Amino acid sequence: MKRPTRILTLALSLLMLLTTVSLSFTSCSETKSGGDTTTAATDVGDTTTAEEVKSKYDVGDNVPDTLKYNSEVITIISRSRDWVKDEVSVEDDDGGTISGAVMRRNKVVENRLGVVIDNTKIDGDQYAVSEIIRNQSKTGHQYDIFANSVYSTIMYTTENCFANLASLEYLDLSRPYWSQGFNEAASIGNKQYFCTGAIALSSYRFIFATFFNVDMFKDVPDTPDLYQTVNDHKWTIDYQIELSSKFWKDSDANGVTSEDDVCGFVSNCDMIGVDSYWSAFKLPILTKDADNYLQYSLDIERTVNAVEKMQKLFWDTEGAIGIAHKSSDGEQADISKKFSENTAAMVTLRIIETEGEYLRSMSQTYGIVPIPMLDEEQDGYHSYAHDQMTAFGIANTTPYDRREMLGAFLEVMASESYRVVTPAYYEVALKSRYAKDPASWEMLDLITENLYIDPGVLYTKKISSVHQKFRDIVGGKQGGIATRFKQLERTVVNSCNALNEGFRTLTDD
Repeated sequence: MKRPTRILTLALSLLMLLTTVSLSFTSCSETKSGGDTTTAATDVGDTTTAEEVKSKYDVGDNVPDTLKYNSEVITIISRSRDWVKDEVSVEDDDGGTISGAVMRRNKVVENRLGVVIDNTKIDGDQYAVSEIIRNQSKTGHQYDIFANSVYSTIMYTTENCFANLASLEYLDLSRPYWSQGFNEAASIGNKQYFCTGAIALSSYRFIFATFFNVDMFKDVPDTPDLYQTVNDHKWTIDYQIELSSKFWKDSDANGVTSEDDVCGFVSNCDMIGVDSYWSAFKLPILTKDADNYLQYSLDIERTVNAVEKMQKLFWDTEGAIGIAHKSSDGEQADISKKFSENTAAMVTLRIIETEGEYLRSMSQTYGIVPIPMLDEEQDGYHSYAHDQMTAFGIANTTPYDRREMLGAFLEVMASESYRVVTPAYYEVALKSRYAKDPASWEMLDLITENLYIDPGVLYTKKISSVHQKFRDIVGGKQGGIATRFKQLERTVVNSCNALNEGFRTLTDD
């Protein structure tokens, strides 16, 4: 088994990355033409330059340094909700790694382009921002750029509320700081109206993963090295079912698995906790045709198999338990609390929970691996990002003479996020501060680099909310799975056709 060597290698790699991150913070405003960054040499006596200690974050953009906009104010509207309120701007540097990085990024962006960032944060539900953008055609243009949850905004694409990002000169969505999986799902025909990636911390925070208690795994005989199981392509839901019963202790002596017991697996069973299996099992709802338009592609036989295994895990496995949804995703805190109390060996959570009080104060070590595959025949591990992750776009009420500037702004905002904010969050805060088991760092890369974003999830509200059906079927222990999905087919196909017709009629004004 090669795990100790891998851990040492990962630890040395992180040390090198932390050195590079520290250097990039102090020199990120020194930018060559074309956006390539340079840094000064290290301390006297060390002849190694930061250019020689490259990391994957050393990526420039193609926005020239000569591009200046004479202190133009760029108006942005975003959410004030927890976990996303620090993505676009922070009010002050509270000494935290992330807030400091966001402030530095914004200062670099303003200096590079000669602009002023004016970000308004909106209270309210997920639709508050999208409603303001939709109504600007009636109330008058106020905000140039919006940053909002993707599912509650993209559904209005056919209303011609958003500008085509693919037509903007300086916005290069093929660059590594933009999510290519999102681009593939969100683009329609030869146009694209939304983008995300390093520019949005939620594109990392909202990814689901399996957290496991490393110490509990060591204490129970005949439990595997879960990291090796993943690397051997054997981490499946059947494997998780088999493991779950090994940890069960009937603490309340009632003969059935309950929340008071020591459990093998705990997750939400009727809301966002089951949404993640669409991606983890690679069950596409919508795909694209040859012209990059939507088509219904659900494999009902594979979907039935998936649901049956999910129901077996949640309802027919000793030591596994499903926790019902609470308002504002409160069940995520309940699952985190149980996990932190060392009474759950495995849980499904979003990565943001590493920042919460329960996991930060956890006395035992936890590890992170992907959500398991449906079976070993699957092509690999895939990850799901909660559809509340932030996507950026430009309002279609924005005058044309401002759009070049806004494209350049989004590009520089994303590239500087990748150089400054992403390593501060992902390499420093997440890996070295929150996920303290070095073997998890490799797994985090596997998880975050293999997002599977389904257009059927993005446009779910326009196609009878197909991807939310797992919530009712699994949470409600429903049967007749094939019939339920077959009954949706005609409606979803018609909805796809209507969406495609709407996309084809869109204009850029």
